[in-house]
Amino acid sequence: MFRAFGFFLVLFFFATASANAVEGDWQVAKASQQVNFTVDKRNWVAVRTGDTIPNTAWIATGPRGRVQLVRGVESISFQPNTVAGIFTSGSSERKTEVVQQAGVLDLEIEKRSKPHTTVQTPFLAAVVKGTNFRVSVSRSSAQVAVNRGLVQVTSFASGQRANVGPGQGASVDDVKGMTVSGDVSTPVVTAVAPSVARVPAVGTTTLNGQATADSSKTSSTSSQASISADHGSGGSGASGSFGNEGRNGNRYGADNASSNASGNGDGKGKDKDKKDEKDKDKGKGSDDD
Repeated sequence: MFRAFGFFLVLFFFATASANAVEGDWQVAKASQQVNFTVDKRNWVAVRTGDTIPNTAWIATGPRGRVQLVRGVESISFQPNTVAGIFTSGSSERKTEVVQQAGVLDLEIEKRSKPHTTVQTPFLAAVVKGTNFRVSVSRSSAQVAVNRGLVQVTSFASGQRANVGPGQGASVDDVKGMTVSGDVSTPVVTAVAPSVARVPAVGTTTLNGQATADSSKTSSTSSQASISADHGSGGSGASGSFGNEGRNGNRYGADNASSNASGNGDGKGKDKDKKDEKDKDKGKGSDDD
């Protein structure tokens, strides 16, 4: 009797552990041919229905490849010619980051009180609270289309952001920045600080938004160097003028320095004229005597 109870106890323990593992890992619900995954980006393994996908794995589908991953009520479907990695962290407050380099993903994400899933692409980031939506990535742009829920879309290079709801979409590319659309209403686009993408587009090695960030740093450095040079070489007039204008830049310093210099010159000229007139009057007085 005791042995039988112990056997069922052990069986219950393994069943519980297995259920927890399934809940935390992505399982392959459906898979066609031409679907592979890797954890080191060198060795690829074929994906089969029923497999468990390791955390931090990258998955690639071929021209006819399709795969659906499930985790509890959540699912991610890879369409043909798609490359994406899935990274999960945390236990009590699990967070998932999907890094999508190319192709099309259809996502069904569980609704929670706090955003817990993010999709990173070469052109935009999508922060998800709980929704059903599609993300498409090409060599030069990325699009988000929402069927249900709400997705916050941020453009890296242009510094634009929009909350995209059901029946709405957002598209981001290097030329136009962010464009939005909607079946009934259009999302509102707001300005945010530009940032740098975490994944490059296919066929490139540069990150979207990197040129903007480098340009801003270079412009800031050049401006500081120019101000320092003007402050050091402008003399007492330029230094005083720049300080009085309250850090308004080297243009104010130069203009005010010129103004002060011309003012000082006019004052000296007037004093000299007055002195010459006095000397002339004295000379006339001597002749009269």
